[in-house]
Amino acid sequence: MQNKVDNSTNFYRFQVYTTTPGKKPKVVGMAYLKEGQSIYALRLWTFLNEKFYLLRSKDDNSKFLVMTREANKNVESKNKYFWNIVGNGVTLIKDSSIELEFDLFEKKVYMSLFPEESFKLSARHYPDLSEVA
Repeated sequence: MQNKVDNSTNFYRFQVYTTTPGKKPKVVGMAYLKEGQSIYALRLWTFLNEKFYLLRSKDDNSKFLVMTREANKNVESKNKYFWNIVGNGVTLIKDSSIELEFDLFEKKVYMSLFPEESFKLSARHYPDLSEVA
C-alpha cells in the first residue's frame, strides 16, 4: 500500500549521532524532514523497524518531544494514531545540535541542526517517509 504523494515534495536528511570524549562522533541514524513540515521522522539503525518522531514544544522552541505512534484500530475514532512520548530533546546552539534523551537509553543521542548539503530527495525516492506529518 503506497500513499499518493506529490513527487515535487523534498525531504532533508540530518545526521543522528553519539559522542564519546576524545573520539569522533558515531553516526547511529538519520532524521528526515519533509519540506514545509515541522515533524522530523527519526530512524535509529539499532531499531530499523521502528520510526520515532521529533516534535517541537509549543511552549518553548528550544525543546522537543521524542514520540512514537501506533495506528488506532477503531475506524470510528476521530484520531488516526495514538502518540506515545518516549523521550525529549533540547537545542544546544553552541554544538549546532539537538540533544535527545530517550526514556530507556542512558547514552545521549544528538541530531545535527543542519541538513546534509548533498542530500535532498523527492518523495518518490522514499515513499515510506511520505507519512511524515
